[in-house]
Amino acid sequence: PIDPESPASATGTQGAASATGTQGAASATGTQGAASATGYKGAASATGDHGAASATGDYGAASATGKASVAAATGLNGSAKGASGCAIVLVRRDVDGTIIHIRASKVGENGVKPGVWYSLDENGEFMECAE
Repeated sequence: PIDPESPASATGTQGAASATGTQGAASATGTQGAASATGYKGAASATGDHGAASATGDYGAASATGKASVAAATGLNGSAKGASGCAIVLVRRDVDGTIIHIRASKVGENGVKPGVWYSLDENGEFMECAE
């Protein structure tokens, strides 16, 4: 049987990793890799160039550190961070899951600092998360 809390990884070019369990972790390290974490408190990381990390579960976290990669957190109370030149996408939801705000930025622009975790505040503005 598959352990839903074990990490999934993709290391080759255009590899895909998916973690669906509670606190699952998915990592894509190859060029154009994709990592997706859909469970509660899941984590997705894209470290290869042109990669994508997506965290769709509540309290999910997505990070993009490979050149020109994207991190997107779309669940309730999600967070994202990226390296300079990457992009982050964040969604703010109400307790019923309705989308209230969505915001995206290239890291290094719009006050978004490299290597810092962000979420959206009640006004849809980027706010730094406590580590």
